Amino acid sequence: MKITDVHAHVFPDKLADKAAHSIGDFYGAASYCAASVENLLREEQKAGIGRCVISNSAVTPHQVHDVNTFLASAAASHPSFVGFGSIYPGMDGFEEELDRIMSLGLRGLKIHPDFQKLPIDDPSGIETYRAVARRGLPVLFHMGDDRYDYSTPQRLMNLLRQVPDLRVIAAHFGGWRAWELSYENPLPENVLYDTSSTTPMIPRDFVLRMLDRFGPERFLFGSDFPMWEPVKMVEQFRGLGLDENTLSRIFSGNFEALFPEKA
Repeated sequence: MKITDVHAHVFPDKLADKAAHSIGDFYGAASYCAASVENLLREEQKAGIGRCVISNSAVTPHQVHDVNTFLASAAASHPSFVGFGSIYPGMDGFEEELDRIMSLGLRGLKIHPDFQKLPIDDPSGIETYRAVARRGLPVLFHMGDDRYDYSTPQRLMNLLRQVPDLRVIAAHFGGWRAWELSYENPLPENVLYDTSSTTPMIPRDFVLRMLDRFGPERFLFGSDFPMWEPVKMVEQFRGLGLDENTLSRIFSGNFEALFPEKA
């Protein structure tokens, strides 16, 4: 069965260990390993993952250019990688940077509102998201954190009311550490979800309830490397007891519907 991982982070070698520790510190859990390209390739191969969306989020406007340059280079060097760039909503020159993202061959964006300390629906970012929507780039949003109010389902809904044609993937079943809030606030049917950083943390029956409520056709498998070991994330998802057709859709079919040219 083909598997695509839509949620993995990589950094330049000189930053890979520090970045993994910083991510772990933010979430209060130790990362599995350094977030290097070499480590990701090894771990994805061990897990039987044949394709991987790589990303990391620019935290400030001045990081955006270098983040996108690195991700494009990494994606171009490894045929199994699909690169998602990043943007800081409302930054100066966002139109030009979005054009550069596309010219670099990056296929979407990853945005982490909690790291940026900028709410998803902040007025300063609306024109940026309209420009993203015009270009047809999907946005993978970090969603949820019970410590903050930057990335709630309600804020994403408010953004989508203003930019209804924005293509969105809501990470972490729509709300990391805020899964009840996600369950109680379903997002529009054109919004997809990813499975990252969820199955290790909530009961199996709640995962199944969320899959049933939102529909398995809306889910994409994600490991959240380097936080977790990809092979264990695959094993945990297989352990949910889903039928083979549903597993196949979540592991690869729904991604291929999003990117038909990658099928």
